Amino acid sequence: MKLSVAAGMAGLATIGQAAEARAADKAPWPFYAFENGLTGVASPEDQCKLLQELGFDGVEIHLNPAKLPKMLDQLDKHRLKLFGIYTTPWLEDPLPSDWGDWIKLLKGRETRIEMAISSRTRKPSDAAGDSMAESLLKKVSDLCDDTGPIASVYPHADMWTERVDDGVRLAKRLQRKNVGTNFNLVHWQWVPQSRPLKTALQEAIPHLFLVTINGLKGPSTGRQQIRPLDDSDYDLREFLGVVRDVGYVGPVGLQCWSIAEPPAIHLKRSIESWKRLH
Repeated sequence: MKLSVAAGMAGLATIGQAAEARAADKAPWPFYAFENGLTGVASPEDQCKLLQELGFDGVEIHLNPAKLPKMLDQLDKHRLKLFGIYTTPWLEDPLPSDWGDWIKLLKGRETRIEMAISSRTRKPSDAAGDSMAESLLKKVSDLCDDTGPIASVYPHADMWTERVDDGVRLAKRLQRKNVGTNFNLVHWQWVPQSRPLKTALQEAIPHLFLVTINGLKGPSTGRQQIRPLDDSDYDLREFLGVVRDVGYVGPVGLQCWSIAEPPAIHLKRSIESWKRLH
């Protein structure tokens, strides 16, 4: 199976329709939380209950095939979506043999399989690794087929794919509609950049499947601390203005890594701030 950019994806048509509807009425982006913001909330049922009560649209989780069926059941029960599954495959390794099994559980869903690719032989953003990455992404793309889920490169500081440019480059190379990239605010800030934010987003927009956001505390240079949205030295309203200006209408995720406050507290602070920001 090979998908061209022009090829239709019938099972994912509703994603595009929903995006067009949101663009037309200027409704806010769907907003979901990362599972790393639910530390201490043990069960999928309790996690979904908290997210529903606070008003989130869904969640992104770390890959755990054993946990996935129960999480999907609870998400459906609480009318929430699984927006992303975070994975960290190695560039040099074959795709794990069990990926086909758990990907089947996601058929018909708009879940993004987020791939933060590491390498033992290539430095971050080294395009010499592109052929290996192409092979890896093709295999995931084929398993996803044209009904969902979809594959999205996850830019992560210090990994081989540490820049949104890497995801864009790979998406252009593959020319498959079910392969794209994330944009992660904190990793954009943590990695020195050579061009303006808007320029990078404009280039990414044809391939952009997810945008993530968080508060940032500390000096503008170096690695700022991840914080709830109401505790940020970084201008999040301006950031969202740029995201809107480039035409992005997909989901926005809340990065919560290393936030120490209890989930019920910091997630409530962030979603209340979110409602004011957009």
